[in-house]
Amino acid sequence: MNNTLDFNRLGKVIRRDGMNYIPNFGWSLVILWAIPLGIWLATYSFVGYGGEIVGRASAIKFLMLLALIIAPAKIYKDCNDSRKGIQYAMLPASTFEKFISMFFYCVIVTPLLYMVGAVAIDTILTIIPGRNPYNGFIFNSLLDTKRQSMELAETMGVSTDALNNTWNEIDKVFSVSGLYLSKVMGAITIASIFMFGNMVFKKRKTSKMIGILIVISIFASIFFTKMIMNFAMTNKNIEFELAEEYLINIAKSAYYISLAVHFAVSAVMLGLTYHKIKTQKY
Repeated sequence: MNNTLDFNRLGKVIRRDGMNYIPNFGWSLVILWAIPLGIWLATYSFVGYGGEIVGRASAIKFLMLLALIIAPAKIYKDCNDSRKGIQYAMLPASTFEKFISMFFYCVIVTPLLYMVGAVAIDTILTIIPGRNPYNGFIFNSLLDTKRQSMELAETMGVSTDALNNTWNEIDKVFSVSGLYLSKVMGAITIASIFMFGNMVFKKRKTSKMIGILIVISIFASIFFTKMIMNFAMTNKNIEFELAEEYLINIAKSAYYISLAVHFAVSAVMLGLTYHKIKTQKY
């Protein structure tokens, strides 16, 4: 039964996890939704400062990633507990069905639910009359990568011509769909890492995974910094036109390598999560 898929059983598992979703994760969502409200209240006293669309969009995206990070340990906090986890283990469902339900709530429901709620709150705050620090709706900015970068650069005094030239160069390397794919895969990777951490650790699950990721990031940063410095020293005499072509090729390679790493890490983490659900001892 471990690898079987029965849609009737799957529906029951999803319904059961859904009934536990709000009791286990509801307050975390409320707190994360309240943060943009707190930002609005803080900027209310400083009209014209801090209410830019690009800043609000960045804050909501960051909080959405934070929701992805803490969701597994909140929603499925007892699934590997030696005593409380017995109920999860005894569910009349296969390992595959439990895994699909976990993936559904951690990777799909959580970011969508947070984003919908956060955008709704931001929209309500925007239409409040009076000396409102928010003067534009956030809908388009959340999906428009170019617009966010342009608005951010404009606040730094960069000319429009320079911005357009920059985006013309970016278009040589990345498509808009490619940028969106990269962001989606990044979110899935984060969710899958913390799903696995939730199954491995029994206490302080999220903080332990964050610590591990920090250590890995430090070593990765050192490694890639040395690679870039070695490349720069080796190719310091390349003509400007050739150097530009090299940089474009490097950017393309980095993009595809990044996607491959995201796919690989997500597949490994999700595979290990499935294996841990299947072999968990109580």
